[in-house]
Amino acid sequence: MTENPRAIKLGELMIRAGVLTSQQLLEAIEYSKQTSMPVGKMFVMCGIVTENVLYSGVQLQSMVRDNLVDLENAVALLSMVYRQNITLPQAMEQSGRSNQPKQPTFRLGEILCEAGFLGADELEKFLKDGQDSGLPLGRIILLYGSISKEMLSAALSAQVMVRDGKVSREQAIKALKTTRRRRSDLETSLKELGFYKGPVRPHTLIGELFIRSGLVEEADLLSALEFALENEVPIGRALIQKKIVTQPDLEIALKLQEMVINATLNDVQAVEILNKVSKRGFSPTSALTELALSTATLDDCKILWQLLTASGTVHQEARPGVFTKEDMTMAEMGNNLLSAELIDEFTLNCACRCQFLMRTGFLDLQRAVVVLNHSRTRRISADDSLRELSWIARTQEQLDSGV
Repeated sequence: MTENPRAIKLGELMIRAGVLTSQQLLEAIEYSKQTSMPVGKMFVMCGIVTENVLYSGVQLQSMVRDNLVDLENAVALLSMVYRQNITLPQAMEQSGRSNQPKQPTFRLGEILCEAGFLGADELEKFLKDGQDSGLPLGRIILLYGSISKEMLSAALSAQVMVRDGKVSREQAIKALKTTRRRRSDLETSLKELGFYKGPVRPHTLIGELFIRSGLVEEADLLSALEFALENEVPIGRALIQKKIVTQPDLEIALKLQEMVINATLNDVQAVEILNKVSKRGFSPTSALTELALSTATLDDCKILWQLLTASGTVHQEARPGVFTKEDMTMAEMGNNLLSAELIDEFTLNCACRCQFLMRTGFLDLQRAVVVLNHSRTRRISADDSLRELSWIARTQEQLDSGV
């Protein structure tokens, strides 16, 4: 049973309505994989349903998602269409549902038409091509070159904001018209119009990390975002389901996204870390340590030593054996600490991360000492300590949350 009625699949809707059996659905899915044709078209080609029943099912699925009809009534209506061989409007009239007031929807095609990106005739053609090919509307539009990737991304972002109640439908359309006319970004348009002042696209930050690291093509990200909106699943889950990224890459990207949002990394550094983990086999901890070491100055060695002694990790008496030369790098200092067995690798990683956060101004010495000691006591990373101490916001996207 579907936990979220609005996320119901076409095949499940048809099974509930008695239009097809589970076995028939499995066979159609298998044929669809072999022929690369949409599952709905396979229903018709295999003689399981008529074009009328398929079209009615697609319409009802869309109506459920748009809250125009509940799932129970959609099942009943589709059953009437199938058993009585009538059209959906006829079934709605017989059941007394034809005069129900329509609620406003905000589907991608509507957005693009109302904002002036597409004409009605263009949209009709694209929708038909999408139905025939099984490709999402956004991918069809990009293939025809009717709008740019940037404008499509703005429309999808507006769709998310309306759905989340951040702006009204009318405000989103006005902002998109301004974006199209001035060739600006959606965030700038919204701010200029006084509609919204917060970050517009937190949901795409993870996608931008993947794009800039070369792991995902922009067209694939837009396709995944459209899928996520259509099926009301998180963008991370959409990327996994469409096999655009792997689960391990998604998990590290989600952690990096949280670090960027909390300003414990900038976006350029996050891309660098993601590349090292995904393409070069680094662990996240070792990648963060290398970042701290490779960007350190000679003064940073002194700050790291101050942190280690202030936290009681290393005694001042050990200094001569650690500082063996004047122009010592932090990497050399770390090696000396390990060789003398003054600290272990885990503690060095935590200390380097804390020192990096001191360098960027995120932590002062007093707080860095607290984080380092908390990490040593709990045997957890510095970033996990920040979470436990509630010094960063828990913004990491969960796979079972909204887009």
